Amino acid sequence: MDDLLHKLVSGALTAGLIALVGALSMAARRRRAAREEAAAQAPVPPQPNAAAPDPTRGREPR
Repeated sequence: MDDLLHKLVSGALTAGLIALVGALSMAARRRRAAREEAAAQAPVPPQPNAAAPDPTRGREPR
């Protein structure tokens, strides 16, 4: 009886660990995919002062 119980408990623990590792792996994969998708959809921010006139234009050289 001890051997049977040992095999059942060992199998249950192994299955539980495999399920836990699989769930953690899937969660990490989902997070990575969501982060990559969000980065792909993010608009490119405009350059600061991209439309500002050139401050050196119109100046006389020194």
